[in-house]
Amino acid sequence: MVIVRGRLDKSGPSSGDLGHLFFKETDSLGGAFVKLWVGEANVGSGAISLAMLHKQNSEVSTETIFLYALRGNVGDRIPLVLEPTSGKISLGEGGPIDVKLTSNKVWILKEEGLIMQDLFSNDVKEGLAHYYALQETFVADLLFQSSEHSSDDLLWLAYSAFSSSKEEISPFVSSVFLRALLFPGVHCNAILRQTLGNYNRLFTDSEFDSFTVDGLKNEILSLIEHQGGGESPLSLLECWKAFCTRYVDNWCKNNAACGLLIDPFTGAIGLVRKNTLSLCRGLEDVEHTVYGSFEEQNNRTIPGLDFSGNELDRNILFELLQCVRNVSQQLGKASSAIFYESLLNTPHISSEEVVPRFLKILETGYSPSTTAIQISVLGADTAWEKELLNHRNLRKFSTNMFLSLHALCRKANSWDKVLDVVESYLKFLVPHKIVLNLDSEAIFYIEGSAIVQSTSQIAKVMFESALDVLMLLSYMTSISGQINMSHDDVSRVKLELIPMIQEIVTEWHIIHFFGTTPSESPAIEDFSYQLSSLQIDSNVDKRLLNGRLGKCEFSLAFILLLSMQSSSRDLSNGSFRRLPNPSRLISLSREFTSWIIWGRSGEESSVFFSHSIDLALILLRHGQYNATEYLLTLVDAYSRKEKIFESLQAVDGKLSALFHLLGCCLVAQTQRGLHGLVKDRKVGESVRCFFRAASVEGSSKALQSLPREAGWLRSDFSYVKLLIIFNCSSPSAAAWKLQYYQWVMQLFEQYSMSEAACQFALAALEQVDEAVGTLDSSYRENLGESVPTVKGRLWANVFKFNLDLNNYHDAYCAIVSNPDEESKEICLRRFIIVLYERGAVKILCNGQLPLIGLVEKVEQELAWKAERSDISTKPNPFKLLYAFEMHRNNWRRAATYIYLYSVRLRAEAAVKNHQLRSLTLQERLNGLSAAINALQLVHPAYAWIDVPVDETSFDKESSPNKRARIIMQEQSPSDDVLPQKLQSYLDVEKLENEFVLTSAEYSLSLVNIKWTFTGIEKPSPGLIDLLVESNSYDMAFTVILKFWKGSGLKRELGRVFITMAMKCCPSRPVPLLHGKDRLTHGLLLTSSQDELVHDSLNAATTAQQFMGSSHWETLEVYLDKYKAFHPRLPLIVAGTLLSADSQIELPLWLVRHFKYTNPSQKTQSESVKSPSILSRKVSQINEIAQSRWNYFGCALIGISLWWGLVPEPLLEIEVSNSRSDLAFETSLRLSLGDRSESCFGMTGSESNPASLFRLYVDYGRYAEAVNLLIEYTETLASVRPADVIRRKRSFAVWFPYTSIERLWCLLEESIRLGHRINQCEKLKKILHGVLLNHLNLLKVDSEDVKSSAI
Repeated sequence: MVIVRGRLDKSGPSSGDLGHLFFKETDSLGGAFVKLWVGEANVGSGAISLAMLHKQNSEVSTETIFLYALRGNVGDRIPLVLEPTSGKISLGEGGPIDVKLTSNKVWILKEEGLIMQDLFSNDVKEGLAHYYALQETFVADLLFQSSEHSSDDLLWLAYSAFSSSKEEISPFVSSVFLRALLFPGVHCNAILRQTLGNYNRLFTDSEFDSFTVDGLKNEILSLIEHQGGGESPLSLLECWKAFCTRYVDNWCKNNAACGLLIDPFTGAIGLVRKNTLSLCRGLEDVEHTVYGSFEEQNNRTIPGLDFSGNELDRNILFELLQCVRNVSQQLGKASSAIFYESLLNTPHISSEEVVPRFLKILETGYSPSTTAIQISVLGADTAWEKELLNHRNLRKFSTNMFLSLHALCRKANSWDKVLDVVESYLKFLVPHKIVLNLDSEAIFYIEGSAIVQSTSQIAKVMFESALDVLMLLSYMTSISGQINMSHDDVSRVKLELIPMIQEIVTEWHIIHFFGTTPSESPAIEDFSYQLSSLQIDSNVDKRLLNGRLGKCEFSLAFILLLSMQSSSRDLSNGSFRRLPNPSRLISLSREFTSWIIWGRSGEESSVFFSHSIDLALILLRHGQYNATEYLLTLVDAYSRKEKIFESLQAVDGKLSALFHLLGCCLVAQTQRGLHGLVKDRKVGESVRCFFRAASVEGSSKALQSLPREAGWLRSDFSYVKLLIIFNCSSPSAAAWKLQYYQWVMQLFEQYSMSEAACQFALAALEQVDEAVGTLDSSYRENLGESVPTVKGRLWANVFKFNLDLNNYHDAYCAIVSNPDEESKEICLRRFIIVLYERGAVKILCNGQLPLIGLVEKVEQELAWKAERSDISTKPNPFKLLYAFEMHRNNWRRAATYIYLYSVRLRAEAAVKNHQLRSLTLQERLNGLSAAINALQLVHPAYAWIDVPVDETSFDKESSPNKRARIIMQEQSPSDDVLPQKLQSYLDVEKLENEFVLTSAEYSLSLVNIKWTFTGIEKPSPGLIDLLVESNSYDMAFTVILKFWKGSGLKRELGRVFITMAMKCCPSRPVPLLHGKDRLTHGLLLTSSQDELVHDSLNAATTAQQFMGSSHWETLEVYLDKYKAFHPRLPLIVAGTLLSADSQIELPLWLVRHFKYTNPSQKTQSESVKSPSILSRKVSQINEIAQSRWNYFGCALIGISLWWGLVPEPLLEIEVSNSRSDLAFETSLRLSLGDRSESCFGMTGSESNPASLFRLYVDYGRYAEAVNLLIEYTETLASVRPADVIRRKRSFAVWFPYTSIERLWCLLEESIRLGHRINQCEKLKKILHGVLLNHLNLLKVDSEDVKSSAI
């Protein structure tokens, strides 16, 4: 810059006096020059540009900048000459912030915008100035802050677009605002943090820096919802408006423009702000066309849209653009945002549905539902005024469009001419094709954000321009009858122009998508990302790139820019010494756009779709799966349309690669936290993509041509290469599909997607016969696999995948279908193991699977598993074998397996503690009973099982847990070499014996007495003693009855009852039979509250043993039960009691065992045991008697029944028949007279009255002996006349004469010794009288016998 100083001389002007000129200007304009800017010196022209700010007086606030040129003339008296003004720029109100002059331009920065004017313009007075809006305007416009009603238009347009899904309006509106906030040039971390702080959402530096894109979006959405945005779409819009207003205010304050920066080397223009630096870019040709005036278009030649020499086409285009502007203004600025958002992520509405609904708004206005909402929100009056205004604007728009389109048609003379101009303009909107040089990467060695922002802004303009043309053409076709468009013209629009516009919109949409969509953060589980985070890699720029992924300011375009460079250096490391000038920045943006659409060479036949494969690979390598999916899905959607413009041609190979990459992308997405239906949908779409990739013609060549750096995306085609090596230069499609399907199967298997993997395994199976079976035998040998081997491997995979999915039926079908026997056996073994682990092995035993031809193998696998499994395994393998055989009616095999289970339990029970041992024994009992039940279903001649002796003891050390995969067939030795195995044949009787002994062992375990079954056929007497000591009487008697017969049975019964009788004598201890630690008490030990009793047998046994609460009752019960097996048991019991205590009072029930032989008479003792039952019966009989007014009989019956003189049923019958007198007579007869009926005298069974008499005599119970003798002699004397003849028979063995004589002698001896003299004399006297009466009776009977004989 050159600073010029001049001396002001007021004495008079001279020809070159600067001050004279300045004062002259001041005098003519009024006011004064307040500021001077000096530009660069132009060496060629020798001029220095000057700019002077002129300000009017204080009353007029307008300001003007005058432009001058200061020239130097060598040789003149005055070296510097100030030329007259070359131009001026009126600034209006508000002065400039900064002014910069270059060699040919002047830049003026104001708060409202940037003004640029060429120096030395042809206009002497006023040069042509260009006005550029600042970024503040762009930010406000994008956030719907430029006008009062722009945000309202967004809501009403959304209501009209979402007429069938109103619930999507609120998320849709929020998505639009969030995307605008993250737009390049709009988003700023510091300003967003400040705006959140205004709502008391405060974050530290580390907290805010840790936010990813999704985290930041969630934080903003939670703030909007907290402010009341969740109530209704209108309240949501108000919250967003308030938030965006604060954001724009903060943006303008923190990024206020401070000055201009000019790079003298490149001519770059920059705005210096408080916290940032902005670069100025030039306008794209389309922007000049859309925003320029008709005069500007005439003065400017635009490449690609050259109408020079054809003024008519230029006029048609200008009027056409006027119609486009009218349509755009009628819909509002929010229409493009809604259409763009519908292209991205709106599930309930597509972009193809948005255009007809926008068209309906152009034709009839907003929907009636919008009017109803306005009434509820704004009020009836305001809503009515707004509706009237909308109708007025609609009528005005319709009229203007009608007139304009008619005028356009008249000017062009036909619609065909207009459509030609439209087509030319649409071609002008297509992204430029630029062939990049090999060294063109160096041009991007600058600040990359400038290119990204410039490209995003241009893409937005182009996208909106194409959309506006689309809406205009759609509107023209809808009113074609009104504007006289022919059917051919309408068809041309629909079949040619609209598809062309759709493709253009898609291309610019993708460019805009790349420029504005933030990148995804890398997955934490990604190994490459973890490796880079450790900073082991020497590539610093790669670490910086990974660190920026997922940040809002780092969009997808940055990743693509890095891929365009030959080195991997980050754009942010570029030098700031060479900033691009506005035109250069536009050129860089064009090159970047061309590379995205056309690639580097620009020679592809199809526009964008051919290069999409390369773009997808770049995005996939950087983990941008969502962007890749959207890109490839969009390309796929357009590839399936028949209305595509001519630029999209058939690219089968490219399509196969596209589907392949899309499938890989979808698979990768499933590993990033997706669950449920979303994950299932992704997997289903990936399956479809892989099948489509394989079905496209030429897919083999296309997929093999994928670059190696694609990593796991590139499949291994070694099998196809082998086919080529072995003289199969053109492998069949089946061979290719076989290999590809296997690769996809492995891909899904790697990520545990068994269902999808199974589909491709089945698909590969369909190709095996054609792919491998058609080859020659020599080729198959070289490949190393035959058709059965390949099928076996694939069926094994099908089996595995179905097993993972719990599809057991399908898994079994895969086993059956497997032609490889080795593979089938391995799968079957795995099938059984997995069923065991998952508790689903019952499917083998309930007949659901048709085990045709596999029964023996299944049984072998189950048996092998049972032998090597722990018996605590659930479900138990032996029980499963039992069920397996029982279901197939193999009773003996079932009995064998369940018996082996009981043998295993016997070994386990010996080493377990008390409680576990009881449970094990109970389980063993169940096994033995199951074996017995199974054998009972077999014919008795075959009811036995064959158990080898060496299999009855399982040694785990000799039985490995894992089975060899392949069992080699060894040569069988001769029979004489084989060791002879001992066989153990067990029939039902032996199993029952073992069951009884095991039951005894279980009963002892319940009372913590350990006794182990030794396997002998007959137990020792010690077992009986242990059972009796533990009060397990039922079990003791069961063992005795099972294993002893005849005299041995009586002996063991006598031993048991002797012990039981001794327990009834508390005055004397019970002798210990075995050891010192045996139980000596007569009560069972009850379990604690915490101890679970798992056996019902225990409860039943306890209930039987303790019908009362004393040992006497227990003795009575078992004596009644087992007297039939040993008639001397009452005698043994009585003798034991008397031997223990000679003065003991024998119980009445025991005495009756000696007196009565009829079992029915023993019910009297049972009635005595239950007073409550007896009382109830007496009451019932008493009621019956009272009802018949027989109180005396009632009393007699009650007494008889209480004392056990008569059975209850007989009395009830007679009382009910009003025969109470007969009832009492019956009671007396049964209690006294029937004694003579049952047995005459004191003889009978082994336990008879005579035996009792002898016991009394032997143990000094003289009084009881005399009374017993009196009782029977009186009974004999008081018989009925009908029984006299019976008494007159010989009774030599009836009367115990020897015992009576011995009693007589003992009484005399006792008198002689002086023991109880009085009592003995009295008893002797009574005995003498009884004998005298008896002898007299015998004398009378003898005489009767003699007389009857005569």
